[in-house]
Amino acid sequence: MLSELDKVLVAALTLIFMLGMGASLTTEDYARAVRRPRAVLVGLISQYGWMPLLAHFAIQQLGLTGTDALGLLLIACASGGNASNMFTYFSRADLALSITMTAVSTLASVVLMPVFLFVYASSLSETPMQVPYLAVIGTLLAMLVPIGIGMWIRHRSVERARKVERVGSISGAVLLAVLLVTSVADQIELVTTATDSTIRACVGVVSAGMFLGYLVARIVRLGPPQRHAVSLETGVQNSPLAIAVILATFPAADQDALLKVPFLYAMTAILIGTIATFIYRRFPDL
Repeated sequence: MLSELDKVLVAALTLIFMLGMGASLTTEDYARAVRRPRAVLVGLISQYGWMPLLAHFAIQQLGLTGTDALGLLLIACASGGNASNMFTYFSRADLALSITMTAVSTLASVVLMPVFLFVYASSLSETPMQVPYLAVIGTLLAMLVPIGIGMWIRHRSVERARKVERVGSISGAVLLAVLLVTSVADQIELVTTATDSTIRACVGVVSAGMFLGYLVARIVRLGPPQRHAVSLETGVQNSPLAIAVILATFPAADQDALLKVPFLYAMTAILIGTIATFIYRRFPDL
């Protein structure tokens, strides 16, 4: 699916993307989580409670096996990312909460992503490979380095941080373009050759994740902007992080097969996230 040059380029762009993401965060984002723990806790439970569980349920009910099953678990166990912040912004939801949830879930991913991978992947009896848990943890810790550098830059100079954040955002867009343009044929083949079960699994996990995030936020009486932010943060995963984990930790022979579902999930999340953004913008009191 990706050439060696593409993989190197993806790795470099992911690091720049994470640097830009860090430049958008401040210690205030984490302090805000302490001051308003209910909303952040709902987001964290939705992110790491519903998503891996929904992926596991989809795998069992739709009969996914092998790399398709493991690929779905990998993307479902990832943290939230900047894409959810973008959707939150355009839907006029609570952007500060979305950024805070991204910050907290990214930090928590170092522990929670390998934990939930271990819990759920152990039941995938037909998956022919071992998940390199220690390597996953190492990759996630490595991803915190550019994020930390970005936060340090913001602490030193807000103006410089904004430039870095802009470069990181452009990097994210270029990353997406690279993944799509350099492998258009692969992407078309991915959609046309994906099994109905795999497509239904991606659509189901994204949609159900957004709905459950919204529902729980409504049950605990968060306001509409907060409900919408939690919903989008829950369903739209950090695809670059999941892709980086696969490229950095799994054997080269397994990478192309593992990347298929995260790619398909990312395409699905963009489509459903756009629809959700339109709904939340059209019905702000929902």
